[in-house]
Amino acid sequence: MPHPDSWQPLPIQDIQPLLGSFHRWVLCGGRSIDWWINRSTRQHADTDIGVFRSDLSACLDEMDPSRIYLCDPPGQLKRWDGKAVPAQVHDIWVTDTTHDHWILQLMIYDDDSEQVIYRRDCRITWSKHQHALTVRNLRILNPVITLLFKLHRSQLEDKDCLDVLSIIDAVANSKL
Repeated sequence: MPHPDSWQPLPIQDIQPLLGSFHRWVLCGGRSIDWWINRSTRQHADTDIGVFRSDLSACLDEMDPSRIYLCDPPGQLKRWDGKAVPAQVHDIWVTDTTHDHWILQLMIYDDDSEQVIYRRDCRITWSKHQHALTVRNLRILNPVITLLFKLHRSQLEDKDCLDVLSIIDAVANSKL
C-alpha cells in the first residue's frame, strides 16, 4: 500500500478508461472548479470523482480490486475485500497498477431513488438532476455542492479557501 502522501493524480482524460463501461461519475474537488471556470487555480494533489452509493458496486466492479482501499474510518486505509462497502465509508482511494502511488479518490454520495442526502445533515437533500453540471462534455459536481462540502470546517485549508474564492468569483461573473 502506498504512503498516504504518495499521490500521482490521474489526469482527467484517463478517468474513463480506468472506469471502463461505468459512466455515472462526476469530477469533484478543486479540479471540478478549474474545469467549470476553464482555468487552473492551483496545483492539485489528487483527482476526485463522485459516485452515488447506489452505483458504487457497478463502479468498483470495473477496477482491479487489489487497487481499491476503503477509508474506514477516515484516516485509515483498508484494502477492499470485494464485499458491499459499509455505509460509514464515504471515501475510497485507488492505486496505480504498480501499487506505488494513489491516483484517484472516489467520494461516495448517499442517495435514494431521486435524491442525494448530505451525509453531515440528512435534512439537506437535493435532486439527482441538480447534482452535476455538464461543462465541455464532462460531468462535474455542481459547484454549490462543492461549496457545501468545503465549508463544513471552522478552519479551512488554504486550498479550500482558493476553491471557495474561485466559486464566489465565478458566480459573481455569472458562470453558474
